Amino acid sequence: MGFRQVTEGCAGKVRVEIPSALLAQLISSGALVGNDCICLDNNARKTLWQSLLNLSTNFNKVGL
Repeated sequence: MGFRQVTEGCAGKVRVEIPSALLAQLISSGALVGNDCICLDNNARKTLWQSLLNLSTNFNKVGL
């Protein structure tokens, strides 16, 4: 099997599938910001939303 290069409509973008726990970890660590996440499926949206909620409550607990 060979590889096929797809360039139409994909300029500079990739799509990956990762475990929701890893997505939450990347968001919580600051390695990935919500603003960079587009075209999310329902599970990714829920994970992103819950991660941001968790961060906001942690932010309020430390008094920043």
